[in-house]
Order: sequence, then C-alpha cells, then structure tokens
Amino acid sequence: MNLVDVPSSTPGMETLAHAYAFAGSAARFAVDHIETLKQADNVLANRCGLVLEAANAGFGVGQETALLLIGVGQGLLGNPLTGAAVVGTGNPVVMTCAAIGAIHYGWRAMSDEDRSALLATVGRAFDVGVELLRAIGNFAYDLVQSLMSRENIEELKRLVSAAAETFGRHLSDITRHLSDKLKEGAHLVYATAGGAAATVWSYVPSRRQTGEGAAEEKPRT
Repeated sequence: MNLVDVPSSTPGMETLAHAYAFAGSAARFAVDHIETLKQADNVLANRCGLVLEAANAGFGVGQETALLLIGVGQGLLGNPLTGAAVVGTGNPVVMTCAAIGAIHYGWRAMSDEDRSALLATVGRAFDVGVELLRAIGNFAYDLVQSLMSRENIEELKRLVSAAAETFGRHLSDITRHLSDKLKEGAHLVYATAGGAAATVWSYVPSRRQTGEGAAEEKPRT
C-alpha cells in the first residue's frame, strides 16, 4: 500500500494534525518537520530528525512513514490516536523526541502480546498494516541505538517521562523497569523533565531566532 494514498482524514492523521497544528498535506508537513529537527543545533533534536529521515528513505513508500513512526511512539506514550483533541506538550519538537524515546524504551520492553495489541491500535488509527508498523518500529529502535549517545538516551528518558504523564501514564508503564516503578512510588521521578523539554525547544530555530549554546556538534549528513 502506497502511503501517498493514505487519507489524511484517518483518526491517527487527524490526531497528529491537531497536535502539530498542520493542515493540508501530511507528506509536506513530514518533510518540513524533519528539516526543522535536522537544522536544530540541539544534538538530540537533530538526531531524532535523522531517525525520521532514515525511516522515510528506508521504506520508500511515502513521506508519511515518518508520521507513522511518530504515531507508534505516541501510542506507546498512551495517546489513544482517536482523532480527538489529544495534545501532549504542544511543542512539536518535544513531542517527536518523546515519541522516538518511547520506542527506544518501550519497544523491546513489551511482551509480544502487548506489542501486537499496540500495533493493532495504531494500524486502525492510520489505516495501515500491522506488519509495516512492526517493521518501522524495529527499524527505529535499531537506528536509535546507533545514532544516540548515552547523554541523548538519558535526555530521551526525561522527555518520555514528562510526555507519558500528559496521557495519564508513568515512565515505568513504558520501560517496565522495577527501578522506575520504585522511584515513582517514592515521588522521585525525573523532576527535571520539564526543564529538559524546555532545553530542547530553546535550541530549535524559528523565524525570529536561531538556537544558541548547543552542547555538542550535530552530525554531518
């Protein structure tokens, strides 16, 4: 199935369109969003853009592949992808980084049964096949391992924790780690998550400003 033919009126695309405040072509938005991420001076945002770009190139079935990847990550975070006005942080870069982080921390942590249930939900939301989504999820998980530094991974974890809370979930619901569960029980869960999100956003160029103070050089493409 060519993703170019996937209607933008599917519940999943409607959810993303509302959350990311875009109208019209989903493919055009995907291209523009990837460029925003790649041009960011913040290394984490830049590498998340590279993950999305590689997904588009690797599957060769349309620019919306990147949005399907985001949809899988949003599903892991707890977004029902029903087309309703479900908005996470309201920050496009942070939402995308959190979605990719959720794939890193949750994809292999799930049981086969839970993963199949997630993919079925996302597949219905976007009107695409489960096996395509499974392949996209596996691809993204492996790519994150090769692209991200230890510092990037830790920052992703803080973003995942903050984003999951907006959907009534906890970090441990995604990672399935007992240590995360214990921290949550003791009310010690990543108090700096909001600060991490703000840091990512502060480095993203806009019409009025360009990011400053990047901690490390972004990789060349």
